Amino acid sequence: MKAKRLPLRVTCIPGESATSFASRLARRNGVGRLVTFCSDVGIDYGQLMNGAPAEIERLATLGGADHRILQFWSPRLMGDGWFELGRARLKFTCFQRTSARVCPVCISEVRQQRESASGVHLGLWQLESIRTCHLHGCLLEPLAPLGHGRDAFDIVRLLEGYLPPQPTYVDENERHLETWLAGRIGTGRGSGWFDDLPIHVATQTAENLGALVILGADVKRSEISARDWLRAGNAGYAVMRNGLDAILATLREIQSLTPIDARLHRHRFGLFYNWLRDRDEDPAFDIIRDSVREYIWSNFPVTEGSIILGVPTPEQRVHTPATAATVSGVSRWKIEKHLIQRGIAWPRDNGQGVHLHAYPSAETISQITAQVDSMVSATRAGEILGVTLATLRLLRAQGLISHAPACPKGASYFNEVEVTGFLKKLKNLAKPGAKTPGDAAPFREAALQCQTSLAEVVACVLDNHLPLFASAPTEVRFGDLSVSIRAIRQTTTIPADEALSLGEASLRLKTDTRTVRALLEHGHIDHILPFSDAKHRRWRVVCAKSVDDFRTNHVSLIELAGSRNRDAANLSKELYRYGVRPLRLGDKCQRFFRWCDVI
Repeated sequence: MKAKRLPLRVTCIPGESATSFASRLARRNGVGRLVTFCSDVGIDYGQLMNGAPAEIERLATLGGADHRILQFWSPRLMGDGWFELGRARLKFTCFQRTSARVCPVCISEVRQQRESASGVHLGLWQLESIRTCHLHGCLLEPLAPLGHGRDAFDIVRLLEGYLPPQPTYVDENERHLETWLAGRIGTGRGSGWFDDLPIHVATQTAENLGALVILGADVKRSEISARDWLRAGNAGYAVMRNGLDAILATLREIQSLTPIDARLHRHRFGLFYNWLRDRDEDPAFDIIRDSVREYIWSNFPVTEGSIILGVPTPEQRVHTPATAATVSGVSRWKIEKHLIQRGIAWPRDNGQGVHLHAYPSAETISQITAQVDSMVSATRAGEILGVTLATLRLLRAQGLISHAPACPKGASYFNEVEVTGFLKKLKNLAKPGAKTPGDAAPFREAALQCQTSLAEVVACVLDNHLPLFASAPTEVRFGDLSVSIRAIRQTTTIPADEALSLGEASLRLKTDTRTVRALLEHGHIDHILPFSDAKHRRWRVVCAKSVDDFRTNHVSLIELAGSRNRDAANLSKELYRYGVRPLRLGDKCQRFFRWCDVI
């Protein structure tokens, strides 16, 4: 039997839910309780609460309203814990259906009208993530629940005796997530990664990520106010609208805010991590959960087999010095020295261990292990080259060969591959069967005749690929090689007032010749080509003016630390924390900074 319109009706408010309209209609017709009204007019109250089309259509006929509008703004149960609202499909976790919230301004305005009903409730207000009234820009206020749960949707009864408080207004810029959500429901899905997420995944992730960003890892979710949840959702939306990479970049930024070895992932991402872990039964969160898990595996020293967001860690990807020592068999102090040398760590103030810039990867640990395995003592390095320890020190000071990055205190160790490689470079310049010129002399004698150092002569030979001579080139060692004095002089004789030797440039810049070579290679200072008419001058290859110009605009870490009476390692740590980076010169070079970055 078709329902007839009731004699007394109310005006349906835009966006109002069917239960709110029914509650006001019941009170207008003298019925004090929505459950009783539904029973009287033959409407199934439970079905009406769940947005059943037949019940909403019957209600609309009784009240003279458009059933399509009531249906659109009423949550409709679709089965298996899913609802429809407007043009969107939402999981039940998006809703707050055991208690009601209202806009104090809306209630005050409705009460000023002639209708006896005292308030209204919009369908959007049942959503957990809608915390403000879009008309008035103020926070929704919770209503005290009644003793009987069946009255949770009887808005008029809930508002009996209710006095609206002073509204708490919020800025429009704090409501971007709400604006997106209301648009998703009212007009449908937009384009982009964030719009493709299920609504409960998008809103809950945005709110919990934003809470981590603005409130920190240690805050309890139960203690977060509605205003702070609003701010959190806004902050999370600002990140997530830029895609999944933006989420990971935010986690990386949070990780960098405290010393890398101070707190692990559970402490750094506490609130967000714990919330995401508790979503393990909902596969819709896999897109977020899988990416965060992968980030943790790649950026924290999680041991193999540890459970991260429901999945065992397949392998340990990054290490602390302690775990690196365990897996590599290399002592911890050697690991730490290598990490310092590579710029991955800096010494602690108390001399005990290191602080890390980043956890070293398994690949880095393998490289360090290989380096340590190839270390030879200074005595053995001298035997390979056929030189004395004094000559070895000269070659090291010139940057032609270098100390191994990790070696015992008071001792000198070298990388065997580098030592043999240095000798091989010299051997390759010795041509079998080549006639030895009359002015050929061993390196040391050539240095004396050219008024320069032995190391500079060797560097000149290598830089200019000058031919070397020896009676048996395949078996030759360092002391058996000779070089043409004329070739050295023709290559290196340039005016003294325009250029500097590598050694002089290193003294002027207060660094070593290896670093000077790197500065030349990267174009920070300039070479000068030799002048053929300048005879018998000391070897010089670096433009003096370019060195002075470089000094004007740059400073070495050692010089900067000395001028400030600071420890170089601690100063480097402080500069890194403030985002100041040195010039990129190579792992074994000393650090230089731009003056404008450190003043």
